[in-house]
Amino acid sequence: MFFKELPKNSFHPALKNSGFKMDGYYVWCSSVIKEGDTFYMFAARWPMEKKFPNGYLTDSEIVLATSDSLERPFTFKKVIISKRDGGYWDSVMAHNPSIIKIGDEFVLYYIGSPDGGVENRAIGYATAKSLDGEWVRSDKPIALPKDANNPAPLIDKDGSILLYYRDGRLKVSVARADKYDGEYEILKYDIFPNGMVEDMFVYRTEDGYEIVAEDAGGAYTGLAKAGVHFLSKNGIDYLPHEVPLVYGYDVEYDDGTKIELARRERPMLIEEDGKLYLFNGAKLGGETRLTGGITWSMVQEFKFD
Repeated sequence: MFFKELPKNSFHPALKNSGFKMDGYYVWCSSVIKEGDTFYMFAARWPMEKKFPNGYLTDSEIVLATSDSLERPFTFKKVIISKRDGGYWDSVMAHNPSIIKIGDEFVLYYIGSPDGGVENRAIGYATAKSLDGEWVRSDKPIALPKDANNPAPLIDKDGSILLYYRDGRLKVSVARADKYDGEYEILKYDIFPNGMVEDMFVYRTEDGYEIVAEDAGGAYTGLAKAGVHFLSKNGIDYLPHEVPLVYGYDVEYDDGTKIELARRERPMLIEEDGKLYLFNGAKLGGETRLTGGITWSMVQEFKFD
């Protein structure tokens, strides 16, 4: 639950040594959780020789990085989910991690593919009792329609799981299950009918439910691939905030330098010590706005006036 109204496109300068990057790899799709005094980041990576973005389809794996402060860099610890033999749903790649804690168990939702094909992407999960311990992967994906991806889970007020996801047409649906390994019932298809939306991050507030996501086509914010803010009373029916734009592409650093990102996607929020932070997958440069360049998981503190 966040303590203040989410400010729009208003940030403190980003710290150049914060976030997470790896030499020789594209880094994308970070999801962060705090346990004790440590922040644990689950992120997707794949070798730069496999190209951005499509290399993730055959070579993405999920790694763990940690930090003792959101204002200091995350350090790589180990690979959590990688390729595996046997024709599983996630034998070829793992991507889109999203971490939650249920009771004394951690559940990592992610997408996988058995063959690297877009149409065969599916959502499943891995579980562990400790964030840096051994993870047990589901043998089968969650039973959802074809090409379900971008999982965004939320523990609802009654303890059930709301799972938001999108399909290949960037149509977002929401499903519910009594427990993470239960049967998921689709509650609504195409919850954002007026535009293409992906990369959802969902959370509850005193007033209901909120989502920060990527406005892929710019229908809600007027800026393609910018951050957009939606509100809901019931977690199913959403409307854009009266000021929908959350972030754009411009970033100012603490040393006064400024950059314009080619892509700024995969938003997620975390609150710490009365401060609210935004994580994004960030891409700088490249052959086009969509391809190439360098990528990392960027973190920036919101500014409350």
